[in-house]
Amino acid sequence: MNPPTNNFAFKNEEKSLSTPECSQTESELSKLLSMPSCIHLGLETLKSFEVIEHQFQNWGVTFFNAMIIEPSNPAFAVPQGIKVLMGAPRSGLIEINFTRPANFVSGFIRSSRRTILSAYNQREELLARDEMPTSNLIYSDSIITPNVKLTVNAENIYKVIFYSFDAQLIIVDLNLSF
Repeated sequence: MNPPTNNFAFKNEEKSLSTPECSQTESELSKLLSMPSCIHLGLETLKSFEVIEHQFQNWGVTFFNAMIIEPSNPAFAVPQGIKVLMGAPRSGLIEINFTRPANFVSGFIRSSRRTILSAYNQREELLARDEMPTSNLIYSDSIITPNVKLTVNAENIYKVIFYSFDAQLIIVDLNLSF
C-alpha cells in the first residue's frame, strides 16, 4: 500500500520523492536549488529505530529529536511496511531545519494530545502555525480522525517544530516546498 499523498496543489512545481543520502552531481544540485519543487521525504529505505538527523542533508534538510519506526501500537497503526517519524528521545517533539528557506511544510500526524506545527525564520521569529486541538489516535473517542494534516505556508521558513504537549507523536507523511 502506498503512503498517504499530499493533496496540496503546487502551481508550476514538480513533486519528487527525496531519498536519504542519494548522490547527485553538481549540476543536479544546481538545478534543484534553482527550481521550485515539492519534496516528499521517502523514509522506507531507512532502518526502524534509526535516529534521523543528517540523512536528508543533501536536500538541505536536517532533523533534531527524530527516529524512524514502524508503529506496533494499534492506536498509531499504519499500513504494513510504512515507516514514520517519531519524536525521540524526547516524546512529542520533532524539529526540522533547512539550509535554504522553505515556503511550505506539511505532515500527516497522529498524536495522543494537542499538537502544534510552528514555522520560524532565521531569527527564530514565528512565521506561521497550524494546530490539532486534541488527540487523533485510532480507536479513541476523539472527534478528530487519524492522519490529520498540519500545514504551514510562509516565506523564508528555516525551521519547523512539530510539538505535542507531553505526549506521543508520529509524522506519517512529510512534504516540503522550496
